[in-house]
Amino acid sequence: MALHWLFPTPVLQVDLEPDAATAAAMQQQLEQFDAQVFQHPEFSDRNNLTGDLLGHAGLDQLHRMDAFQWLNGQLAEHVSAYLRSLLGPDHGLVAHIQKAWPVVCARNGGTVDLHSHRNAQLSAVFYVLMDPSNESGELEFEAPDDYFSHVMAIPYRDAAVSGGVFAPLPHRLLLFPSDLRHRVLPYEGNGPRYSVSYDLAITTAPGKGREMRTPHPMDWVPLGS
Repeated sequence: MALHWLFPTPVLQVDLEPDAATAAAMQQQLEQFDAQVFQHPEFSDRNNLTGDLLGHAGLDQLHRMDAFQWLNGQLAEHVSAYLRSLLGPDHGLVAHIQKAWPVVCARNGGTVDLHSHRNAQLSAVFYVLMDPSNESGELEFEAPDDYFSHVMAIPYRDAAVSGGVFAPLPHRLLLFPSDLRHRVLPYEGNGPRYSVSYDLAITTAPGKGREMRTPHPMDWVPLGS
């Protein structure tokens, strides 16, 4: 008897190699963010800092900072490879950064709850710093609620997370479909866990709109004032 798991989900994993100066610049920016934001009374009792803080000016614009230009370039290279692998060299699609933001998990069990990024087509996470001797704080993916029939006897929880856990190693990049549900498991390292998240829009090239694909923003026209 064979049990086949159908419809695999493509998740790209690559371990990058920034030079010492680039790695230090990224870490310094996140350390500064960590120190400045956690000192605010409204955040001092949190065990994480993540995307729900985007109301604070600039927190979703890391991709515009000098410290992350190398990472932007690496992301562009690997998104291109990801799309070529799935769709072939003539896919005609263009990737855009919608936003990029820091994620800090505190050393005392910091987590990020289960969520997805419905505003984007692809999302990425790059791990900047964590306790190298402790691989807690993994990224766990889950299948959609409707992936399994409601009448099946299989426990949903057991099936939903099958094989979908990735260790947060320093300088590892993960790229995945944005509507794939995911969360960060409790982090128990001796130092903070720093990462950068990206949301990406995938569109056609300018003037090359096609049915069932999002046209390039240059082809859009604002409606009203």
